[in-house]
Amino acid sequence: MTTLSARLVHGDGLAARITVGAAILTVLVAVAGSHISVAVFVAAAAVLAVIVAYAALLWPRPVLVLVALSPIVDRYLAPGLLDVRVDAFVHFLSEGLLLVLGTTLAAQAVGRGTLRAALWHRSTAFLLAFGLVAIASAVVNAVSVEQAVAGVLFTLDAVAFFYMARIVGFTGRQAAAAIGAFVGLMLVASVVAAAQALLAPDLFGLYALQGRYGEIYRLASFFGDPNVFAALLSAALPFTLFAIARQRTRLRTTLMVLASALLMLGLLHSFSRGGWLGAAIGFGLVALIVDRRALLIGALIAAAMVVVVNVMPRDLLVTTHEPPPRPSIVDSTADRVGEVEQGRDLRILFLLNARPIIRDHPVLGVGPGRYGGAVADLFGTDVYARYGTDALFRTPTQRTVDDFWLHIGVETGALGLLTLLGAVVVPLWEILRGAGRSSPARRILLAGVAAAGVALGVNSLTTMLLESNSVAFMFWLMLGIGTVLARPGDENEAVTAAVR
Repeated sequence: MTTLSARLVHGDGLAARITVGAAILTVLVAVAGSHISVAVFVAAAAVLAVIVAYAALLWPRPVLVLVALSPIVDRYLAPGLLDVRVDAFVHFLSEGLLLVLGTTLAAQAVGRGTLRAALWHRSTAFLLAFGLVAIASAVVNAVSVEQAVAGVLFTLDAVAFFYMARIVGFTGRQAAAAIGAFVGLMLVASVVAAAQALLAPDLFGLYALQGRYGEIYRLASFFGDPNVFAALLSAALPFTLFAIARQRTRLRTTLMVLASALLMLGLLHSFSRGGWLGAAIGFGLVALIVDRRALLIGALIAAAMVVVVNVMPRDLLVTTHEPPPRPSIVDSTADRVGEVEQGRDLRILFLLNARPIIRDHPVLGVGPGRYGGAVADLFGTDVYARYGTDALFRTPTQRTVDDFWLHIGVETGALGLLTLLGAVVVPLWEILRGAGRSSPARRILLAGVAAAGVALGVNSLTTMLLESNSVAFMFWLMLGIGTVLARPGDENEAVTAAVR
């Protein structure tokens, strides 16, 4: 590293200010340029990639977090600002930034001789096994190379964040800053959702999804999709709940209680039963093992927020003569449970429809990219017609089976499902064990990561979360940070000292 670069890394803010300014200017040019021509937008995106590569050399951890959060921008915020002609490019912007960042960090790790240590983890064996199973499934089922590669990439590209976190390393303070940025973003989103509920669902031009079980509308803040909003909230909430009992001052405790209440409020307003289930199981299971005081605190805050949602003023800016009736959490949830029990819920129908497919292809599945996910929709598949699955896609917006693990099990069979589950469960178990023997401050982070991972894994039973990079990027980044914090202190210090 040159003397200039070393000086910049160790605190000269000039380079940081110039880089941030250049990035903001480039984004503004991309937004304006999209309305001029596609070429201008693509050129600006290429410049942004160069800026990200440069920034990753000097500030790898902040850039890693920003890129992990970038799908939220290109999926939910950018489309409203950009010309429709660049939509196809926008949806792959975060993947492009991932490629640039991953290449940069891997090259640095090769130069330091630390890449091999970062790549080796017990999850790696499971991921390699999953890749081999996917290849075997593609060969047996005669899946085209393009479709098979796309099917595997849509599933595994986010795993790069797991290894990039291990490449750069994180101290406890750095991990707290990284996760704090994510939690802070979700707090802002929760405040926006609360304002939508209090004032008007279309506040700031935002979108509210019409509910089907008496919810009237389901809020999603600036995410657009209430299920994604709820999933990310279920991943952020454990950190504030575990932090409540560990604060040393009354002010800090009060702030953590307020943050937990706001996150819970947003989660309830989403009316995402999958998000609620994931949050309850993820936080509840880890808290039961690590900190039962946090479990009691979480239950009390949840009960209080259910009351708040049902009594708070609503739609104060709605000018219709008769404001819409107040949605009921209890009644709408009872209606949804009733539909599940009667076998009329769409996810249940997909499960029933998948049984003969699994029976015919139990070990290796029908092939990557041929069932349930975005790739099957993009490339087409004869599996749907053969088993009557296409009859269940009742609306143009319903193009996936809303169950990530069912999608994996049908595409790659029992072997694929077990190996991918192993790649997730192994680091979660390692992180959970680390939480039990860590200092109080580090225990908050490790317990939060474990709870967030379980919550998102459970929630993926009701939607395609881990194929959606807006969730999968953060999921794998948090797992990577968790494995870094869970390893012995001297080993962690050696990694973080090498990456300034």
